[in-house]
Amino acid sequence: MVFEQKQNPPARSGASRVMAILDAMASADPAGFPDGLSVADVARVVGREKSVVSRQLKSLLETGMVARRPSGRYELSWRLFALAVRAGDQRLTKLAAPQLLRLTESVRERTYLSVLSDGEVLTVLSEGSRRSIEAVNWVGRTIPVHRSSSGMALLMDYEDEHILDMVRRGADAVSDREAGEFLARVEESRRRGYTVANRVFDPELFGIGAPVRDFTGRIKAAVNISGPAFRIEPHVQAFGGHLLSAVRALQTSLCSDVRSCADPSDL
Repeated sequence: MVFEQKQNPPARSGASRVMAILDAMASADPAGFPDGLSVADVARVVGREKSVVSRQLKSLLETGMVARRPSGRYELSWRLFALAVRAGDQRLTKLAAPQLLRLTESVRERTYLSVLSDGEVLTVLSEGSRRSIEAVNWVGRTIPVHRSSSGMALLMDYEDEHILDMVRRGADAVSDREAGEFLARVEESRRRGYTVANRVFDPELFGIGAPVRDFTGRIKAAVNISGPAFRIEPHVQAFGGHLLSAVRALQTSLCSDVRSCADPSDL
């Protein structure tokens, strides 16, 4: 990879100069720089003197934002990735809240935002329907992946063998026959675009779920609708349409400030 030197860079704040260095390191092609970037490499792309960049890289090294390899070259650190993940999770819940509210108002059933955590479904956000009979608020609690529409949605991109392995082990492991039935439901969900859990978690509950993808197209979370089967089952297709619209809106929000975001309609 060949960096293009910037000419006459405008005056910047200290924070923006640091961000320019981090951005330069993130944009470097790993194939072209398998052992990281030298001070000269970074200086070339940001258009600064090597001595200035060297001091800034040392400061970033002290804070743990970058790491230095034995060769003396620099790369982004795992601490920076961990911070980015936590920030992304906070942004996800913030942007999902209004979408869950709109979805709940449309279908008049409780809605949830869930993520995959240690092989189980963890609910991180929920919006109540304010009806006298509704599914319970499950925020902060986990359930096995094979017992919810969200679990199926979160696993839609996994390899079949990985899915089977996940549901066959653990405290709530299932038989080979049950694992095969679960995989068949996941495969049907892939074709349909959303998942259906008909009285799987509870004999009286019906759930519909769909995956939420980040700007790379990877599944980040799942949104689902859950409520009494007698109310949801007759309206599965209509509720599925509302659910997919809410997910597309959330993905658009998540991608709003990302330069190379995929079109949510293609995800």
